[in-house]
Amino acid sequence: MVWIKIGVFILGVLLGGILNSFITWWPQEEEGSGPQAACPHCGHSWYGLEKVRLWGLVFSQGRCHYCGDHVPLRYILVELATGVLLVLAFSRGKGTVDMFRLLAFILLLVPLFFIDLKHHRLPNILTLPGIGLGLLLSASLGQIRSSILGALTGGGLLFIASIATRGGLGMGDAKLQAMVGAFLGLKAMLISLAIGVILGGIVAFILLALQVRGRKDMIPYGPFLITGALLVSLVIVTG
Repeated sequence: MVWIKIGVFILGVLLGGILNSFITWWPQEEEGSGPQAACPHCGHSWYGLEKVRLWGLVFSQGRCHYCGDHVPLRYILVELATGVLLVLAFSRGKGTVDMFRLLAFILLLVPLFFIDLKHHRLPNILTLPGIGLGLLLSASLGQIRSSILGALTGGGLLFIASIATRGGLGMGDAKLQAMVGAFLGLKAMLISLAIGVILGGIVAFILLALQVRGRKDMIPYGPFLITGALLVSLVIVTG
C-alpha cells in the first residue's frame, strides 16, 4: 500500500507539472499556441524531467538549466500540492468512479487556486466545463439530485452575494461554487462554503489588522472557497 501511495504521489507531481504549464499559459491565451513548459525568465522550453520542478530543485538547486535563474516557488508548490492531494483522494475514494471524480475535482481546483491568487480571476475555461463534469460524475454515482441542488444553491448564493457586495465577490466565485456543488452535492457544498467564508473572514481581518491590505484592496476569495472544498472532499467526513 505504501508503494502504491508513493506511485500516486509521483503521478500527482507529474500532473502538477502539466498544471504549471496551463497556469503560466492561461493569462496570455496566445492564439494558435497551447500550454508549454518553459522558463518564465528566458522563455526556453523545458523537456523531459526538466518539466518537473521538484526534480530540478534536487538536481539543479531550483534553477533553470539554460539561464540559471531561480524558478518561482509556485512551480514546486503546485507539484507538491497535486501529489499530496492525489494521495488523499486515493485514500478517500470509494470505488473507481468516486476516485476519478476526486481526481478531476483536484485537477480543476489546483490551477483555479493559483490563477485566482495571482490574477484575481477564475477562468470560465475551467469552471463551466467543471460544472458539467461534476453533474455527469455525480449522476454516475447516483447523486444527481443533490448535485443539481448543490450547483444551483452554491451558484445562486454567490450570485446574490456578488450583487449585494457590488463586485466584492465576482461572478467567477459564483461559477466556482456552482462547480463545487456539482461535484460535492448540496450538504457538502454548504459545509465547504461555510469553511471558505470563515477562513476568508479570518485572513481578511488579519491582513487589515496588520495593514498588509487596505479596506479597498482586492482580496481574492476563490482560494478560500477552494480550500473549503478540498477539506470537505478529502479530509472532513460529512456523512
